[in-house]
Amino acid sequence: MTIDSQGNVYLTGNGVTVYTPAGQQIEQIAIPEKWTANVCFGGKKRDTLFITASEAVYVLSMRVRGVR
Repeated sequence: MTIDSQGNVYLTGNGVTVYTPAGQQIEQIAIPEKWTANVCFGGKKRDTLFITASEAVYVLSMRVRGVR
């Protein structure tokens, strides 16, 4: 699980599901595997999302940054 600079929460399981601070689902990031295990922001600007899954690590450039 991780949080972005807007307070949105990213949860793993079936891909990555993103919720607002109020608990509304706003995004479902599909991953072509059965499950995802972990998610975090990284990179120099903390604007890269790293997703670990059952057989690979996925990397996405984001428009938001992770919190410190």
